[in-house]
Amino acid sequence: MRKFLSILLVLVVLVIGAIPIIGLLSSEPPIPTITVGDKEVTTVQGSYCWSGLLKAKCVDMISPPEIIKHAGLRPVVVSPEAQLTIEFKNEPKKNTLGANRWINNEETEVVQLNDNVLTVPKENGVYVYNIFASWEKGNSSYVFVIEVR
Repeated sequence: MRKFLSILLVLVVLVIGAIPIIGLLSSEPPIPTITVGDKEVTTVQGSYCWSGLLKAKCVDMISPPEIIKHAGLRPVVVSPEAQLTIEFKNEPKKNTLGANRWINNEETEVVQLNDNVLTVPKENGVYVYNIFASWEKGNSSYVFVIEVR
């Protein structure tokens, strides 16, 4: 029994010790947390290029409106001029976080961010956004949809 517990303890220590190494090997960008009040806005991974220690990859996705449709993402209802807070566990490089609002499948407009906060329009409607940022290991974009009412 003691031998079993010793082996189990060693395995637990090895697994816990491997977590930082797995992070170095990862070839996936960090996922943002977007909140408005106490609601979390679901995001979907967009296009990205990312380098891990052992592998790197670039993924080119369809347009954000098509991603929303393909993923079956439902809009999160927000108030006019609500403020969405964008956070990452692993902060992007300074001055690389940006956002676009999609007018249709081909047209976008740049959206101003103030300290990682996006203010939504005051007009009712459904709005598709993509945010993007860069890190030492690469860059990534993310897509989400809201409904202002």
